Amino acid sequence: MYNLIISIVAGVVSFIAFSFLVGRGDFRPLYGLVPGLFVLGGAYFLLARRTMARVEEIMNRAQESLTKAQSKNPRGTTPKQLEKSVSEAVKILKEGYQYEKWQFWIRQQIDGQIGQLLYMAKKYDTAEKYLKNAFQRHWLARAMLGTLYYKRKRYEEMEQVFEEASEVNKKEALFWNVYAYCMWKSNQTEKAIAVLNRALEHMEQDEKTKDNLHALQNNKKMKMRGWNMMWYQFHLDQPPQPKQMQFRRR
Repeated sequence: MYNLIISIVAGVVSFIAFSFLVGRGDFRPLYGLVPGLFVLGGAYFLLARRTMARVEEIMNRAQESLTKAQSKNPRGTTPKQLEKSVSEAVKILKEGYQYEKWQFWIRQQIDGQIGQLLYMAKKYDTAEKYLKNAFQRHWLARAMLGTLYYKRKRYEEMEQVFEEASEVNKKEALFWNVYAYCMWKSNQTEKAIAVLNRALEHMEQDEKTKDNLHALQNNKKMKMRGWNMMWYQFHLDQPPQPKQMQFRRR
């Protein structure tokens, strides 16, 4: 990528310059090695930081666009309004693609954000290609992809996605519990129990994971609502209706 190439060039130039300068006209590579590596590392750090700052600014604008749309509709957005606000946010996020040749993993990070928004808007077919390209450490995007496969009853692909992401997201309690939930709901309770046992190897004190493990071991239901909106964004459960709405329905 461009940042790395520029840094290498700067490092090589510094290496050659210091090799001649400190060597007083003679090429002494040992004198230029440390300065060259220092310049290479420093240049890459600064260039990468600058690029990521610009990408972060784009992500913040996308978030502000969503927040602004929600603030205009305090009683809740309609599906049409949600689709419009998500489309606008996605358009903003795609501006970040201009930096993908400058820094590694830029597209994967942006695609993870786009896939997450499209999934939350229930545009599953469109979301899938972005979620598949998401960075492995973007646990939310990878969990949504696994959940999407669960919804389509593609259980082998579901398990593969969760397993791959579990290697680099060992401390994310909700990730493990969503994984176990999908296993449990696909009639693979023993595997769900095994998933939660593995989770507790990395998060020994997580009470929600302990409670769900105990529930499955006693043939009871998993309880996920404690994560509130973080859980409901997977569209595996419906948020509880306000009492007024329940009364009107009755």
